[in-house]
Amino acid sequence: MTGVERQPGETAPGPAFPARMPGSRVTRRLWACLLPPLVLLAGCSTSPKSGPVYDPWENFNRDVYKFNRELDRVILKPVADGYVKITPHSVRKSVGNFFTNMTGPNVVLNDLLQGKPGQGFEDTMRFVFNSTFGIGGLFDVATEKGLIQHEEDFGQTLGVWGFPPGPYLMVPLFGPFTTRELPGAAVSYFTYPLFLVDDPRITLPLAGLGFVDLRARSEAALQFVDEAAVDPYVFTREAYLQRRQFLVYDGNPPVEDFFDELEDLDEEWLDGPDPQLESLE
Repeated sequence: MTGVERQPGETAPGPAFPARMPGSRVTRRLWACLLPPLVLLAGCSTSPKSGPVYDPWENFNRDVYKFNRELDRVILKPVADGYVKITPHSVRKSVGNFFTNMTGPNVVLNDLLQGKPGQGFEDTMRFVFNSTFGIGGLFDVATEKGLIQHEEDFGQTLGVWGFPPGPYLMVPLFGPFTTRELPGAAVSYFTYPLFLVDDPRITLPLAGLGFVDLRARSEAALQFVDEAAVDPYVFTREAYLQRRQFLVYDGNPPVEDFFDELEDLDEEWLDGPDPQLESLE
């Protein structure tokens, strides 16, 4: 399989949490302890029913969703609107290119984990070109060379390996996940090049800029959800789960057979008339 490709000029939102917090050694050890249980949790969290939607914590998730949207309304959106207003489009594009380029090592790692050495080589060259000739990724010179941006992460890798999505989960500030995606957040953090920078005076401002840039690029999608969705929570959940499935299968998810749904029906009803209905005749 080949990864989902992006069109020239289109940027993929990068992680908005590149900062190393004080006590980084403790943080590393903590993540090292948490990562194996999270992987195990993702593997054990199978859905008891057919279909991609498994939302056993819906009440909690709805509360978190409301909290996130209120936080966005009060803080994130005004800051992002101000950023868009005072920052030229060319500068914002370069900022987006920079954060997208920072996801390169994570993409390459998961290319290899998914058994895509050819794509891994292309994504390695893309990261090298943009990091050097593109001045740290500010300019997307790799696309001009025909090296298309792919989107891979460890959550997709677990899906390729056969791990089910598990329960849907809304995370405060960060938004929708499934339990399968949680280990991927840790892997994305550790493969982020800025993780190697040990100066919070650099990483903390960049982390903030990453959040603002991501929010600014998400404005059209969030506005569409608010205006078009009868239930924004359900719309967000369905869109997220379908996109994750789309990415796991590299744009070619399997088409469920209509007759597969008949397996959940009563076999007696399928085999013949219902005895209770016969007794009424």
